[in-house]
Amino acid sequence: MAGTAKSAVLRGLTRLLAALGIWAALGASAAGGEWRSWCGDGGSGDTLGWHFYCDRAEEQQQAEPAPTQPPPAENTQSATARILELRRALEEARAEAILDPTPEKVTAYLRLQQETLQKAAAFSDVFRRTVWASPDLDYTLKRPVGALAKQVWSDERRDARDVALARLGDRYGLIYLGHAGCAACRVFGPLLRAFATRHGLDVLAVSLTGEALDGWPEAVADNGRAARLGLGDAPVPALVLFDTRTKRVQPVGFGVMAEDEMAERIYALTALEPGHDY
Repeated sequence: MAGTAKSAVLRGLTRLLAALGIWAALGASAAGGEWRSWCGDGGSGDTLGWHFYCDRAEEQQQAEPAPTQPPPAENTQSATARILELRRALEEARAEAILDPTPEKVTAYLRLQQETLQKAAAFSDVFRRTVWASPDLDYTLKRPVGALAKQVWSDERRDARDVALARLGDRYGLIYLGHAGCAACRVFGPLLRAFATRHGLDVLAVSLTGEALDGWPEAVADNGRAARLGLGDAPVPALVLFDTRTKRVQPVGFGVMAEDEMAERIYALTALEPGHDY
């Protein structure tokens, strides 16, 4: 009996080993290869074991990065061209809204107009901030616009004019041309007399008709003086500067002028270089 039982056990073990051998032949090799491909055992022997959950190699590989959008092409248009393009777009949107005033087209025009105004507002704001921070670019330091600063500038300007008028006779003389029948001369003559007296100016009054002029009873007859000065056809009243150094005349103005205007013109012509006052 013992021999019979032993034989039965041996036969069972034989069948089990045979089954295992069939399983190995059919699938164990492929399964092992697949497992090795998952866990990195490509024949090097670094097996992790059955209790490790290994991801497949294709799952371990990172996904291919999504293709990036190419950077926007740099705008090669000049600033002037872009401004013209924006202006054309605004005009076109306005024309479309006028010809076909649908809510969509009017809204499109208003949005584009708002965008344009915002650009202008940004420029204006940066412009004034730059001027505030750059004294050499701030024109209001030369010609103030604020009430208080303008008053200070006006006072300084008046003092400078008075100094220039006081020294006028060192180089210049004033010539006044008029005639008795001129209505404007009847207003300007007395005004010029008061101005000359206030500033101590010498004025040669010339009557084109030979008659006395209002405010200037000592006026001399023309006798060709105006023509020799190149003022034969000049409108009257006329006030000119005569430069004793160059022997040339320089018109101050024609027609009726107020005292402040005469003073300002004489000061600019005799004391300021062209372009200095602007």
